[in-house]
Amino acid sequence: MRIGEKLVLGFGAVALIFLAVIWHDQRNLRAVLEQHRDLHALAAMRQEAAFAIERHLIALRDAEARFLAAREPAQAERVRREGAALLDWGARLAATDAPAGAAAARIRAALSDYLARFGEVEAGWRRRGLDHDSGLQGDFRASAHALEARLGQWVPALERELLQLRRREKDYLLRGEAGYAVMVERIAETLAQGLAAADLERGARSSLEQLLGDYLRDFRALLEQDRRIAVLREQMDQAAAAVTPLVETALAEARARLDETVRGIDAASAERARRSLYLALIATLVGTLLALVFTARLVRPVREMAGLLDRLTYENPHQRIPTRPGARDEIDAMACSLNALADHRATFAHWWRNAMAEAVALRDLQLAATPESEDTTRARLRRTIRERARRLRTVRARCMQQLERIRTLARAPVAASRAERRRERATLRHASESLATLLQLLDEPLPDPVHNEAERTTNGDERAS
Repeated sequence: MRIGEKLVLGFGAVALIFLAVIWHDQRNLRAVLEQHRDLHALAAMRQEAAFAIERHLIALRDAEARFLAAREPAQAERVRREGAALLDWGARLAATDAPAGAAAARIRAALSDYLARFGEVEAGWRRRGLDHDSGLQGDFRASAHALEARLGQWVPALERELLQLRRREKDYLLRGEAGYAVMVERIAETLAQGLAAADLERGARSSLEQLLGDYLRDFRALLEQDRRIAVLREQMDQAAAAVTPLVETALAEARARLDETVRGIDAASAERARRSLYLALIATLVGTLLALVFTARLVRPVREMAGLLDRLTYENPHQRIPTRPGARDEIDAMACSLNALADHRATFAHWWRNAMAEAVALRDLQLAATPESEDTTRARLRRTIRERARRLRTVRARCMQQLERIRTLARAPVAASRAERRRERATLRHASESLATLLQLLDEPLPDPVHNEAERTTNGDERAS
């Protein structure tokens, strides 16, 4: 890979890591926002249901009080309407969550019981009479008027007792106290005794006694109905008293669950923030580690090349920089070029030292004065010649290596990309130039020891003459 590709890969990996961190943070943020949105929707629904239940409960009790005070049928209808609205809002409250559903079920059961009790109270009042002319009250009033008309006409002496009877009757109807009912019974008994003692015809007495009996019967029926209404009203009040605590308890539980949900969301948000912080720290460490790894992989060969260049300035090092065949890295190409430079320098240095040693040996051979020194010099000359031959074989091997590179490129198919073709041309150029450089070393012929010996003998004879 080229340096640019490595840099792109390294920075791309670091960027992907931080993008993953950002994506994780955004996902956590969306989750928190969804939770808060659901929480607000749930809180709004619960609050609306709570306010509606409280409002309709107050309106229901107000309609009940108005019905019991004035016995208006419209108020009874209002009670049923408000009760139906309460049942509906209870169903809405039950739809929010399971605990609210259980509380709403209890509220609906208590409310249904209350509405049933109110229906019985309403039926009792309708039987008693919602006004003076209906129900038991209408029958009682008709009996009282008939008794009053006949008694005042036939027995004027008992009119005083009749007025007291009607007065206590009205006191009872207005105040509802049982003492007035006892007075009515006592006065009715006095009237019965007065009728028995009065000078009346048999038919008139029987008619008045019948009217008084009807009056007492209707009064007692009215009194019994009042007692039954009182019992039913007490049961209705108990049912109503059971509804209000259930509503308050349900609202308190809803607020507690809302607070608990808020605390849970806050705790989850804090945990997500902590995990995001840890993930950001890990991503930073991983990104730093990747940057260090990529930097080390880029800087290490450059440092090695700098060291090799420094040694090439003052010495002839044998160390070479490791390279990968076929690599497309610019640093690897620089390393190959530097290795070639070091090889050429070492070749020329060895060639030069060998040539100098050969020249010195030839000079010493020409100047040898004794046979012993001549033999020594000749042996040294042979060693330099063998070393030169070995160097030539090395040069030949390197020439063959470059020729093999050229053959390989010649056999390879034409590259499709422009970069590959440019790289192949550069490789071919480097191989040809290296081959030309190596072939320059072969221009100088090998020394001939026989020719050098004949020349040395001729020079010796000339000096002797």
